[in-house]
Amino acid sequence: KMRLSSAFPLLLATTLLNDAAAFSASSRSGSITRSPSFVTSSSSSSSLKSTKVAETSKMMQEMRDQISENEDANLIMQALRGQGLNDDDSAMQGLEMRLVEVDEESNLPYEYNPAALKEFFSKRPGTVLTRIAQVAGVGGTLALNALFDQLFNRLENNPDLEVQRAAELRDTVTSLGPFFIKLGQALSIRPDILSPRSMVELQKLCDKVPSYDSKVAFATIEKELGKPVSELFSEITPEPIAAASLGQVYKATLAATG
Repeated sequence: KMRLSSAFPLLLATTLLNDAAAFSASSRSGSITRSPSFVTSSSSSSSLKSTKVAETSKMMQEMRDQISENEDANLIMQALRGQGLNDDDSAMQGLEMRLVEVDEESNLPYEYNPAALKEFFSKRPGTVLTRIAQVAGVGGTLALNALFDQLFNRLENNPDLEVQRAAELRDTVTSLGPFFIKLGQALSIRPDILSPRSMVELQKLCDKVPSYDSKVAFATIEKELGKPVSELFSEITPEPIAAASLGQVYKATLAATG
């Protein structure tokens, strides 16, 4: 459901106050050499700055108190600070990506070239139809649920259902692979499009994506670097410690430097 949060003015004011406080603090901490004739005026200026900083700090605290009382504003702040990251290590457990296998010897273009991609897939209508079926099959249920939610106004005053729909959206885009995951990641920082709860849920796409087989990862490393993994690293975790849309992370120690 597309909407602009009513908490935005409050968040904007808080951001401006944070900037003002940072500017005042940097001005106060700046080192300036003054001649004796300006000691009195400098002292008065410092006192005035201290007063302004105190007033700004008080206003910021009042804003924070208001945000803590406003559930939507509080959730937006959590989302913008990335507090949905690493929130649930099992968020994507058991979820499998639905992808279409393409033969490595088929010369699939790896650079964005619309003409080359069009020519490549025009010769493979079966691959295109398979992908369309995957998108329709995985996303169809989500689309129907969203339609009925809108028609019967089921999301109104129902935060649990809203979180459930956001989780379903997250699982759907994850199942459809890297391109859709990137779209979900982009939406996770758009409070002008999604609700705060949906933003927090979609942020799990940034580091809770299902990983692919480590054998494939290690083979890619060896192919790119021209050496066996055992020669490149003295230690490396057998499974990734995190995975996102286009890659996954292993903790390792370089054999050459330690």
